[in-house]
Amino acid sequence: MKRVLLTATMAIAGTVLFAQDVKKTKEFITANAWDKAKASIDATLANPKNAKNAEAWYLKAKVYSALAIFPNPKEPNTFENRNTALEAIKKLQEVDKNQAQVFLTMDQYKPVYDLYTTSFEESAEKYNQEKYPEALEAFKNTGVYGDYIFSQGWGLYKLDTTLTYYTALSALNAKKDEDAVKYFSKLADAKVGGKPEMATSYRYLAKHYYDKKDEANMMKYITAGKELYPKDDYLPLLELDYVRDKGDKAALYKKYDEMLAANPDNFDMLFEYGNELFAETHVADASKRPAKYSENLKKIEELYTKAAALKPENSDVWLSLGKHYYNQALFKEDEVRAIKGTKPEDVKKKADMNAEIVALADRSIAPLEKVFTMFDGEGKLKTHDKSNFKSSCNLLNYAYGMKKDKAKADFYQKKYDEADAKH
Repeated sequence: MKRVLLTATMAIAGTVLFAQDVKKTKEFITANAWDKAKASIDATLANPKNAKNAEAWYLKAKVYSALAIFPNPKEPNTFENRNTALEAIKKLQEVDKNQAQVFLTMDQYKPVYDLYTTSFEESAEKYNQEKYPEALEAFKNTGVYGDYIFSQGWGLYKLDTTLTYYTALSALNAKKDEDAVKYFSKLADAKVGGKPEMATSYRYLAKHYYDKKDEANMMKYITAGKELYPKDDYLPLLELDYVRDKGDKAALYKKYDEMLAANPDNFDMLFEYGNELFAETHVADASKRPAKYSENLKKIEELYTKAAALKPENSDVWLSLGKHYYNQALFKEDEVRAIKGTKPEDVKKKADMNAEIVALADRSIAPLEKVFTMFDGEGKLKTHDKSNFKSSCNLLNYAYGMKKDKAKADFYQKKYDEADAKH
């Protein structure tokens, strides 16, 4: 009888001691004395007798979650603290799942949600500091907390689009291609769209598979991206690059026409289409010009004119339009020189062609003067801009020379000669 009473007394004493330990930890928590709370709860759980106590594990989760608040200069080991808190929550679930639900509900799930939010904040801080490899690992860890919260039915989503997007971006910037493909694929395969930045998933994956020469996957993500972002500029151009690489001009032009029918206000597509035709059409050797030479000339003018209307501040498209007329004038000059006869019909033909040359030179003036005006009043120019400026001066000198306007021709020649010194 004495032995039984002694055992009971010892049990009561143990319970009292545990209650005192818990009370002490709670007091430290109330006072925000987290370092003392940490020492207190660690000491409590160091006692094997408390290993099955749900409240002790909950308090440990709560303390370590608080220690992981970011930024916390006093606790640099936020990652370790979060993981310790997560393990405590898992242990709590194992010890008494019902009691775990009670504790978490009373605290509105703050200890577990803080793991996710503070980890995301820390990850974002690393990303903003351009510490991309570290940000990648930090975002991955955030995903562990988010996945656990979702798996328990406590909230969040199966696919956290914001977290996944920044994990993918971190991988991209860290040049971790395998991770970038993995996380961008999660977004793209779920057809995530809406926000403009989400187009990055489809662009990255399409380019990745383009480089891999994997046409099936490239087209998979181009098609998915274009469905969600029908006005996207990048995806159609990538598809065009792929068709261009095959060397079939007819197929390439057909693809341009299809895409422009769907998106007629795409500046890049209009300009690039014009450039493709320009390179094929404006060939000095008449024998190497395409069969649709005249048809191409009209198409080039149409494409450049539409592109210029969309971006009138773009000097490249205006210069290209001016060169389009200039080249035609030069080619006609070659044709005139080839006429050696002196018969009336030969003389008339030469006169008619010279009139066409002057008309073409005149048509080149308006777009070329737009380029000239953009840069003439500027100081030092970037190399590309200066090149465009000098080209406009040179071609305007020719155009006004053909029109017999010596004053204007000399004016533009002088501007050309002074360009390097002034710009």
